[in-house]
Amino acid sequence: MFSHNLCHAHGQSQQRNTLFKRIRNNGRHLTSLTLHSALKSQLQLPPDTIPIHRFTSLSEYRSGDLSLGRQAVLRDVGKYIQVPYATLIGLIFGSPPSNIPEIRKSLADSGVLEVASQGTTLQWAGFEVAPGPSNIPESDTFQPLVGVVSKIFSQTPDCNFSFISKPSTTPLSERQGTARPDAYVVCNRATNQDENPAANWIHWFDIAIPLEFKKNNLPRSQQDNEQKIVWNLHSIMREDPLRRFALGITIENTSMRLWYSSRAFLVASEPVDFLTSIEDVISLFHLIGNATKEQLGWDGIQLLSAFMFTICNQTFTTTRALAMYGADAMVSRGTRVWEARDISGKIVVIKDAWRDEDRDPEGAIQKGIFKDIRDKLGEEAETEAKKYFLEVLTYEDVNVHGKVDKTLKLAAEEGLKCFPVVVEPALSERRHLSSVGHIPDPDSEQLPTGRTRRAFPVGANIPSKVHARTVFQEVGTPLADVTLLANCLACLHGSQKGWVHRDFSVTNVLWVEKDGQGIGKLTDLEYAKRVDSETSHDVRTGTLHFMGVEVEIQQYLFTSKNLYTTRPSFRMNCLHDLESQWWGAMWVLLRHTDSKSPTSDVDGQLKCFHTAFPPLYKRQTRHPFFLKPNMFCALATLSESYRDVFASIVGLAYQLQDCYEKAEKHYPEVRLSDDLVQEAHKVASDAYSGSFERISGSDIELILLTKKRDSGCLSTGRENKRARRA
Repeated sequence: MFSHNLCHAHGQSQQRNTLFKRIRNNGRHLTSLTLHSALKSQLQLPPDTIPIHRFTSLSEYRSGDLSLGRQAVLRDVGKYIQVPYATLIGLIFGSPPSNIPEIRKSLADSGVLEVASQGTTLQWAGFEVAPGPSNIPESDTFQPLVGVVSKIFSQTPDCNFSFISKPSTTPLSERQGTARPDAYVVCNRATNQDENPAANWIHWFDIAIPLEFKKNNLPRSQQDNEQKIVWNLHSIMREDPLRRFALGITIENTSMRLWYSSRAFLVASEPVDFLTSIEDVISLFHLIGNATKEQLGWDGIQLLSAFMFTICNQTFTTTRALAMYGADAMVSRGTRVWEARDISGKIVVIKDAWRDEDRDPEGAIQKGIFKDIRDKLGEEAETEAKKYFLEVLTYEDVNVHGKVDKTLKLAAEEGLKCFPVVVEPALSERRHLSSVGHIPDPDSEQLPTGRTRRAFPVGANIPSKVHARTVFQEVGTPLADVTLLANCLACLHGSQKGWVHRDFSVTNVLWVEKDGQGIGKLTDLEYAKRVDSETSHDVRTGTLHFMGVEVEIQQYLFTSKNLYTTRPSFRMNCLHDLESQWWGAMWVLLRHTDSKSPTSDVDGQLKCFHTAFPPLYKRQTRHPFFLKPNMFCALATLSESYRDVFASIVGLAYQLQDCYEKAEKHYPEVRLSDDLVQEAHKVASDAYSGSFERISGSDIELILLTKKRDSGCLSTGRENKRARRA
């Protein structure tokens, strides 16, 4: 966190006033860059990308409850693609090994493969009877796989992996996770357990491939395995910053499937019979044992006491993690951010993320914004605009083995199917530990809800992502962590100069201080695009709490009541970005209180906060709060020190609604003239600068409501009533 005491309070106030005046003066010119003409119809443009809300961004996921966390992950994933077994093996590993006959003979000579009691076919030792009808407990049924896989690994030179079944300990986790796979393939490490027993503990960093087993192949058993393997893959991708993708294996009775999880999608192979498909099993584990760590999903960067990145031939060493929560969702950008130093010791910020393959890098998008400003308004306006963006030092796509690092390229060939990931628990609410014979009713072949699961076709455009890294010159504090209210208001300004950001949140607006002066800067431009862009994407994520309400429901709300047979595709515009900033201001004001003069009714204020920002699982829309903010109810609960600020921001909501009505007055045409855009930006700038002037010199420092209440310094509504009665 940057210090807010770099200069005296009076000096800070003068700097902020100067900043707001500069914003107002320049806003009149910069906003004229909007590329919508008053007569251009949206009927000719494709629909904008529909946002997909991330459940892993909600508090329920971070509560520490395994059941809630797993449900959030499963909801985010939503589906998996099923591909032929041989296809997936080829995409991941390339050609199968050519020495399968020799390995098969060696396994037979060592007794791992033996002649079946009836006939001349070979079978795996220890699997004389299929797992389903055997009387052996489930925890022991698949134990013979240890000998099978270990023997196959021994046939590969310099194998760096081991197979462990029935692990006795839960893998170490930075998030205190309790998941324990039934088995896993792990990296070998040269440690001496007698000298340092802790060095042999398994961390999720060490697990190459987790495995989950079930004795039977009933739908509920398959569903339970799917849920557990998804959670295992999620744990690997979340915990390990070096993981580009992760592999997993599930077995139900004799049906074995290979899983692949990347930032673009989740894939499962069609099942093969691991008892009869001897060569498939040999080929799979020989490929695993012979693979490099990069082939199994790890990054090749150097890791000593810190990460060492080489980006555009420059070396950077990380000093601390700034933001890791972007990697919580499996199918996402997987954003991670570090503070780092270059070889001269200069502090920079490194951002590691996965962008859609058909999107430009963030550095290129920023250059495009600046070019538009320069072409339209000149170099002086470009120089002024650059003050409100994090400065990009360099950027490039990540290379692994001389090739650009991308997710698998799947062709939408005939027969490719998608299956929904079922969220409801399949068996019980027990902790995710090694299976111990927990078998459902053998007569049941329905999912727990009584619904059968049906496959649906894969779309024509299967997404693919590119691994990229960007280096920024400045280190900032996210708006979510800024504590001075005046600085929060200074962050909530500006526009995208003819572009729409489309993913505003309190984590991608930063407060940057240098030489005693501060300014709000915008980052995370991966989804930004020109307002007249004719591109659209099938998959993206968004931050629900800060979306414009029209964006949330993908519908224009401020049109006349006339009905039209032809409706335009919904398109996000700059008014929606301004509304997103408004939601950011509401989030700051309702989620915090003045640390020196706190609210007297924390329960009432929390209730107002959850009205404006309802939990996603309640499936409540936020548009009633924007259309008619309950100002008087909220005002009574807020700290008196900034009630005037709240009233001013509420007034901005009505002014933005007026702008929406003007833009949508000629619906089905949505007209955003330069004058209207200038008006919208001016009312927003005036609201924030006016709010700042109301608290000028007061230096109100904010603290989270929940943190203040937990410390015992805030009274609850019930305690207030009790005090009044006394």
